[in-house]
Amino acid sequence: MKGDTFIPWCPPRVAVAALLVCGFACGAKSPATVADTFVDRYYVESDQTSALPLTGGVAQLRLEDELRLSAEGRRGQSEGPARQVRVYYKRIALDGDGAVRKADYQLDIRPQGGGEIRREAHLELAQMQDGGWRVVRFSETQPR
Repeated sequence: MKGDTFIPWCPPRVAVAALLVCGFACGAKSPATVADTFVDRYYVESDQTSALPLTGGVAQLRLEDELRLSAEGRRGQSEGPARQVRVYYKRIALDGDGAVRKADYQLDIRPQGGGEIRREAHLELAQMQDGGWRVVRFSETQPR
C-alpha cells in the first residue's frame, strides 16, 4: 500500500543489543546509564578499554595513560594468575542539571581470600555537542 513503511521483524535480543550499541555509539542520552555503565566496566570488570568510549576530557586522558602504562608494564612479562576480586556498587547520588551531572557510588571490594575494602567513586559527567553524555572526571575516596 502506498505510504506504508515496511519494518522487518527483528528478534527481541537483537533489537535490544542494537539499541544498546547505538546508544553508546550514537551518544547515550541518559547520564545515569552512562555513569552506571562506566562504573561497571571500569571498577567491576577492570576493563579500561571498554570504559574508554564512555569518557571525555580528563577522564579520557587518565584512561589512555592507564592503558599505556599497563601495556608497558606487561612487555616481556608473562601474565601470572591474577588475584580474583569482586566489586559491588550502588549509586547513592546523581545530582545536577543542565549539561553537567555528578554521580556518587559506594564500592564494596572483596578480594579473594577474605577481607573487604570500601571506597566511594565520584564521577562528573558532561553532555557533549552530539547530545550524548560522557564521564569527564572520576576519583575515589575513603568513605566518611
